[in-house]
Amino acid sequence: MNMIFLLAVSIGISICTALAIYRLFFSPLAGIPGPKIAAITAWYEFYWDCVQQGHYLFKIGQMHQKYGPIVRINPWEVHIQDPSYWDTIYTNNKIDKDAWFYRAFGDNRGTVGTGPWDLHRRRRAAMAKFFSAANVARLEPKVLARVQKLLDRVEEGRQCLRSGDFAVLPISHAFRCFATDVISDYAAPHTRDFLSTPDFSATFNQVLRDFSEIMLWHRHFPVVFPILGAMPRWLISMMDPTGAQIAVLDNQASLLKQAQTVIATKGNPPEKSLPTVLDAIYTSDVIGPEEKTLPRMMAETQALLGAGTETTGNTLSNFVYHVLSNKSILDKLMTELEEASPKSQSSDLLDSRTLEKLPYLQACIREALRLGMGVVGRLPRINPIAPMTYATPSPSESTPPKTYTFPPGTVLSMSIIDMHLNSDIFPDPRTFRPERWIDSPEPHLRQMEKCFVPFGKGTRGCLGIELAKEELTLMTGNLFRRFGRHMELFGTSGRDVSIVHDYFAPFGPKDSKGVRVVVR
Repeated sequence: MNMIFLLAVSIGISICTALAIYRLFFSPLAGIPGPKIAAITAWYEFYWDCVQQGHYLFKIGQMHQKYGPIVRINPWEVHIQDPSYWDTIYTNNKIDKDAWFYRAFGDNRGTVGTGPWDLHRRRRAAMAKFFSAANVARLEPKVLARVQKLLDRVEEGRQCLRSGDFAVLPISHAFRCFATDVISDYAAPHTRDFLSTPDFSATFNQVLRDFSEIMLWHRHFPVVFPILGAMPRWLISMMDPTGAQIAVLDNQASLLKQAQTVIATKGNPPEKSLPTVLDAIYTSDVIGPEEKTLPRMMAETQALLGAGTETTGNTLSNFVYHVLSNKSILDKLMTELEEASPKSQSSDLLDSRTLEKLPYLQACIREALRLGMGVVGRLPRINPIAPMTYATPSPSESTPPKTYTFPPGTVLSMSIIDMHLNSDIFPDPRTFRPERWIDSPEPHLRQMEKCFVPFGKGTRGCLGIELAKEELTLMTGNLFRRFGRHMELFGTSGRDVSIVHDYFAPFGPKDSKGVRVVVR
């Protein structure tokens, strides 16, 4: 028995040694700079992803500081930090996503995690018309109704303060409720009404964070979600007395109910006067019945409601913090908003058509998107049929650039944070400076536009870009027009909008209470 055990151990060690030698010296990526441990094993990434809670993003940044614009970050993936290369990867219409990386979302049944470009094209086409600029414009009254509801809650807080009760508004929670209510009304058969909850659904906001962290574990161990779903509630409660994991399960059950309703009603929601995005998917002719099963509809439900919440909420939180932190910026914004409509109509909401024409407001939104990135980390892509090349910037005229060739199937990635915080493109990149979008010379403005990628680019870019822009414009414009001179930050610092964890979306410190305000 001992001999068998020793033989098994010896074989295992031999296989691991042979694999390490191959990856270091014979792999097509063997010549790519980077730490040897990352080239040998994905356990290195696991450590920084899971044990260190979403810190591989920052470790990759340190690699670039040491090795230059191209580094090998795991045995099969190359990361590039060079804004000039972005379009080469992300505007190629026939490029796949890395299934290993995107399985963090589950089983890659949702459009966001779909690997093959041709399957993604069909899945995206099934719902694309719902996210067109024209359709989003038609549904503006639905967004404005939620804007009004949040403004009413802000007014309630102000009245409490005037009556002697000190009311602190957790505006970060409120924004996520706003985004959730909008996307659920737009996309799902059952509309959520989180804006009506007394605490702005603080538990749900924690669920978003907890689920996002679990996603990283599932990427490395794709049995995490099935195991969590199969465990009895009593056992989960015993293992996690805080109730956080139970809340995650309850949220998943709520999403499953949405998907079941779509299938049961065959895309004709009884609660809605018009079909939703999920209904459009279920009734679409561009995908077959195998694309309309419960697991598939569940995946799309989870992706749509998740992506439409955290990203918008985070950007709005960044907007409020940075504008209220700088009196000069606040004064310029308020002057522009006050001139946008007569004071006699101050109780009316301004529409997108009016607010889109306000250059300083739009510049502030751009800065909030640049610093409050919806997706902060890398976006891996694969060219399945053709090799790709990358030439490093030449350090001097006498030194030619070094060219690397990647065979078909190589995973290449870049990160939005590297684009948005590039000091050559955005001087003083961590400073919220709306004027950069107004005062910059035309050549530099074009350069900034090219590197401004909060929604990605190409056919794999964010499908909900028009809805997100409408939400951001209507909320920021109307919130500050009505309360901008009365809002003050409360117990909030730059730490509360900092990026500390990369769970695909950026998250701040775990003990942060988010952006909070009082309204006088």
